Amino acid sequence: MNKDITNGDFSGKQGIDEALKRLNAKMVYAQIPPLELVICGGASLNIMGWVTRSTSDVDIICLARVGPKGNVKLVPGERLPAHFTHMVAEVGWELGLKEEWLNFGPAPLMQFGLPPGLENRLKHKSYGKCLKLHLISRWDQIHLKIYAAMDPKTRIEIHLSDLLDLEPMEKETKAAVDWLLKRKTSPQFRKKLKEVLDRIGHEKLAETI
Repeated sequence: MNKDITNGDFSGKQGIDEALKRLNAKMVYAQIPPLELVICGGASLNIMGWVTRSTSDVDIICLARVGPKGNVKLVPGERLPAHFTHMVAEVGWELGLKEEWLNFGPAPLMQFGLPPGLENRLKHKSYGKCLKLHLISRWDQIHLKIYAAMDPKTRIEIHLSDLLDLEPMEKETKAAVDWLLKRKTSPQFRKKLKEVLDRIGHEKLAETI
């Protein structure tokens, strides 16, 4: 059993990198066309070195394409090829991960609306000839983590812990709040947002909502 994978979870960056490199190698061997994926969440935080913690998933927001001038275009709604998902499952079997360790869990964010300009702040990491990740920036991680920490259906304590590790500055947190409140919101939504801000040390900002 890989020491960087325990009970079906990645223990940190090394296990995630190994799984993605192994996936790229299978794609190269099978001569599968290259894929580019926009990634957020715990795996992305580990890869970027902003946190070190276990996670069971590599979370895909959507696919991406890079234009001739190097600009990244988000491609929502496009599914992963069946032969690719089979290779994802193969890597899972080989390393002791769940079959869908690489998945579209956060894809509904495309309907909710991403922070403006997210695609211009992406950080890029290649895992070889066939697989490239576009990792969301610290700025955007803070936005999405605050939103995730408001959802009782998610692992709230994990999101709060990530936010405490990221130590968002007032400017970053205020931008996230403005993004969340630019849409029509309920009193319950604003109450939950205040609770999250209190938990991460931004009580003064919470008082302004």
